[in-house]
Amino acid sequence: MTAKQPICTPLHHPLYQTTGDYSGDCLGISVLMEIDRAEIERVLAPTPFEFVAPYAWIEAYVYTTITGLAEYDETFGDYYGSTGVVLPVRYGDHVGGYYAHCFKNKDFGTAPGREAMGFPIKYATLKFQKTGRVVTSTAERSTARMNLSVILGESSAPATPPDEAVRNPHLLIQAIPEVERDEVMLQQIIKRDVSSSSSLKAVCGEPAVEFLPTEAGIDELAWLKGGKAVYGEYFSGLFRGSFGEVLHTSASPTLLRRLNAGAGGR
Repeated sequence: MTAKQPICTPLHHPLYQTTGDYSGDCLGISVLMEIDRAEIERVLAPTPFEFVAPYAWIEAYVYTTITGLAEYDETFGDYYGSTGVVLPVRYGDHVGGYYAHCFKNKDFGTAPGREAMGFPIKYATLKFQKTGRVVTSTAERSTARMNLSVILGESSAPATPPDEAVRNPHLLIQAIPEVERDEVMLQQIIKRDVSSSSSLKAVCGEPAVEFLPTEAGIDELAWLKGGKAVYGEYFSGLFRGSFGEVLHTSASPTLLRRLNAGAGGR
């Protein structure tokens, strides 16, 4: 009998089961911020993505149940959660949401999201709570701290976000580093659309964002502080993962030489 090959690095020490075929019950909030164009263009400068609109989505969600992702049933500790900042961008003919920041609190979600899909994931302590009409979320690490909140049933903002504030599908950069020098060995641009695979319903509310001082003295989210919260929503339902689609691949000359040498040796 042939053993099923694990999906992780290294192969002999499994961490997660899949990069896309998982699902769970999900609760979350999204806050749309209006941001100065210059700040967004500065964030996009090292990427292949183009500016679309002066907005940034800050979203936070937790899975109250999750199956198919971890190699075990995760029923203890804080709910598996994620917090991120998503920018409307363009890549060629594709328009979507680029994940500029992403924070997670469980390793079985961090590994496939970062190494396989290209989410820029860092570890953070994440909290999420819904009490009556008030939904709050916190994210805290040494280089980023913020509080999000949405009050349901109260909003001076429009009932729907602007059309140009695109957030799906996600546009991601998977970059695998070289081990012999500081350069990128392999880079892929990935499109991933969980909005079409999930069944989430949203209710609008009054949004608020609070950015707090960081311990490290470095604040990854400082560029957002001059923004204005213009729309908020609470969403819930079934979140189902999806596999990605590779839009572009580039390889370093070093990698190509290795591949050619290996092909010639067979």
